[in-house]
Amino acid sequence: MKEAKQLPLGLRLDNEATFDNYYIDGDNSLLVNQLQLQARGEGEQWIYLWGQGGRSHLLQASCHLAEQSGRAVRYIPLSELAEYPAEALLDGAEMLDLLCLDDVDTVISARDWEVALFNLYNAAMASGTAVLISSAAPVSSLAINLADLQSRLQSFSVYRLAGLDDDGLKAVLRFRAERRGLVIGDQVSEYLFTRCNRELKSLIQVLEHLDHLSLEQKRRITIPFIKAAMGW
Repeated sequence: MKEAKQLPLGLRLDNEATFDNYYIDGDNSLLVNQLQLQARGEGEQWIYLWGQGGRSHLLQASCHLAEQSGRAVRYIPLSELAEYPAEALLDGAEMLDLLCLDDVDTVISARDWEVALFNLYNAAMASGTAVLISSAAPVSSLAINLADLQSRLQSFSVYRLAGLDDDGLKAVLRFRAERRGLVIGDQVSEYLFTRCNRELKSLIQVLEHLDHLSLEQKRRITIPFIKAAMGW
C-alpha cells in the first residue's frame, strides 16, 4: 500500500508575480482586466486560462490582489504537487473566496484528481467560491475521462493567453528591468536575448540574477559584466 505523502506546508506566492510586474500588450489587456475583477470579487466566478506567456505569474497576481482586497485565497501549483492526495490538497477549498489551480493539464487523466475536481466544482457552486484554472491547452485537447468534469470545465469562461514573439519577449525584458530600476541599453538587452534561453521564465531568472549581482558588486549591467557573471 502506497504511503500518503505529507502535505507541503507554507506554500508562498512569488512576491514579484503581481499585476504591476506583468507586461500587458494589446492582446492580453481584456484578460488581465477580467482577472483583476475576479480577484476583487466583482467579476466572473469561473475562469479557464490557457496558452503560453506567464500563466503562473497571472494566477499568483490574482492571489496577491485578492489578499490585498481582504479575501481568502489559495494558490496550488499542480505541476509541483500532482503526487499529493487530491482530496487533501483541495480540502476546505469551498471556504475560500478565490482558488487558483495552476497547470491543471498535469493532473487530468488521474482518476482521483478528476473526481476531486468535479466535487470541487459542485462545492464551489454552492459556496460561491471563485475558481481560476490554468492549463497549457484548451479543455477540448485534454484527455479527460470523467465526462461530467469535462462538461463542467467547458462551462468556464475561457481566455487564451497570447504567446510572445521575439519582439514581445524583448519588450517584457525591458519592462521588467525598468521595474527593478535597472538601466539596460539596447545593445545589452539584445545581447541578453541572443544568449539566453528564449523562454520568458529563463529570461526573468537571468535578469533577477544579474540584478542581485550588480547590487552586491555595485556595478552597472554591461556586456562585460554579463559575460563575467554568466560565464559566457
